[in-house]
Amino acid sequence: MRRLAFFLVSILILANGCVISPRRTVGSTTGTGGGNSEFSLTVNPTSQSITAGASGTYSISVTSTNGFTGTVNLSASSSISGIVASFDTTSITGGSGSATLTVQTTSTSTGTATITVFASDPSNNVSQSISVTASVTAAASTAGGIVSALSATVPAGCINSPAGTNAQRVSFPATPATGGFTATFAATPSSPAMDASLGFFAPASSGQQPALSSLINFSPAGIIQARDGDSFAPSAVPYAAGETYQFRLVENLPAATYSVFVTPPGATEIPLGTNLQVPTDQRGATTLTGWGMVVSAPDNATLSICNFNLQ
Repeated sequence: MRRLAFFLVSILILANGCVISPRRTVGSTTGTGGGNSEFSLTVNPTSQSITAGASGTYSISVTSTNGFTGTVNLSASSSISGIVASFDTTSITGGSGSATLTVQTTSTSTGTATITVFASDPSNNVSQSISVTASVTAAASTAGGIVSALSATVPAGCINSPAGTNAQRVSFPATPATGGFTATFAATPSSPAMDASLGFFAPASSGQQPALSSLINFSPAGIIQARDGDSFAPSAVPYAAGETYQFRLVENLPAATYSVFVTPPGATEIPLGTNLQVPTDQRGATTLTGWGMVVSAPDNATLSICNFNLQ
């Protein structure tokens, strides 16, 4: 009986005391989000044409994924020597934000440059890269240092500006004549209730960034308005999402006035406003440095400007 009892005890020890269940210890995670937290990197536009000696801008957006709240550092390199890429800010904090990439060319720049944008957060070992292209075309011909004929499309194709990004800026191929100029372009809103404006950049005071002097507005009320001085003039011209509107804008720089006309789809040209006063921030300007646009709302809305032509 004792032998039997001893045998049974031995079996119990082997069955229970020597079978160890494995256990995994998971340490606490520190940093700026979960184990899969990271960011995505997007750019708009992905390509554009830039006249030699001028500059072009691209909007770089950083979006948080899985709770990422780190600091993203930005840098860029160009495939063509002499074409310089720079940012208005090289650091985006809090996991999300945007920056403006400016690609500056020289008067002798030629060809299509690939600009590679690098974004990284070394503290979390996360990085992304994305590329844009800049097709550099020859500048307008001059005679005696004065532009003899100003008729160029800048850029070829379309520029798209999404909501929530900085003002999109596109440099002119040459300085507009001091007496004024005529600009024609096509605009396509993606939403029937946008808050989007487009206009021109006047030279900035020393040490300051040039501000966008908005002249045309696609309003949340679903109408297209023209600015008269520092407010928008009444308008009864509606717009619809996905429809393309042709614009003709005639500006008189010495008089600080302008007129703008719009051709809705399938209709004839109608005046949006004539002999309007330019905004305060453009008065006194004897030249302009570029055109641009900005979209404030709604989210995911985009304003597309195509075939911008300056004469």
